[in-house]
Amino acid sequence: MTGTNLTARTILYTAATELERAGYHSVRVAGSERLFDLVAWSRKNVLFVTIKRTRNGGISQFSEEVGEIASFLSKNPLPGMVQFWIFTSNTWLIYQILPGGALLLKGGIHESL
Repeated sequence: MTGTNLTARTILYTAATELERAGYHSVRVAGSERLFDLVAWSRKNVLFVTIKRTRNGGISQFSEEVGEIASFLSKNPLPGMVQFWIFTSNTWLIYQILPGGALLLKGGIHESL
């Protein structure tokens, strides 16, 4: 999530809280050129999470970012799942990012983790 305005930080904290409720610990990734906003882990899984916010729409608004992450994954496999979270209309859309693109995960945050 580029920028550190109040809304961006609030969404990051909201995502971290959701991860904590699902049994994960998380840390925020710093730096303007980062691919991921949070790295989260539990006893079973590791997640690399990118967080975005939009008033309306879905992942198509973020095709450049998704392409960049997918390209990175094709060259650098990570030990866990890469997710792209979009906060829109007071709900989360959660996508798994794979080397070939994005896959919408059904069932909400807790079921996708």
